[in-house]
Amino acid sequence: MIPETLEQCFEILDTFKDTEWINYPEENALAEAHHSIGQWIRNNWGLWIVGENTNKLKKWFIEKGVDHPDDISSIILTSYHRHKNNKDLKLEEQFNFYIDWWLSPKEKLLKYRKIKLKKLSEQTS
Repeated sequence: MIPETLEQCFEILDTFKDTEWINYPEENALAEAHHSIGQWIRNNWGLWIVGENTNKLKKWFIEKGVDHPDDISSIILTSYHRHKNNKDLKLEEQFNFYIDWWLSPKEKLLKYRKIKLKKLSEQTS
């Protein structure tokens, strides 16, 4: 079964036996899980599929601006780790990290300038 929501991802991940990585610090946990459970997620939940056969889970991530399978599985694993450790998922922050990752240096500079100008205009208002 391919989950359609992040909550369904968590329910499926709850059934896995090899979850020792959940107890590791977040950075170590993700490094540990990326090539094992992360690969399983990418391959079995259709994250490599593009076009009209794209499933609901991947479409949800695409709507958030994240479309690369590695990025999607990383967000799922990070969110699951945080969920299991009673931490805020900070989904918007995770989406923005991967969106920014793919920006060119020029796009990053323009985004930074836009944010800086917005903050300046808010301060003078």
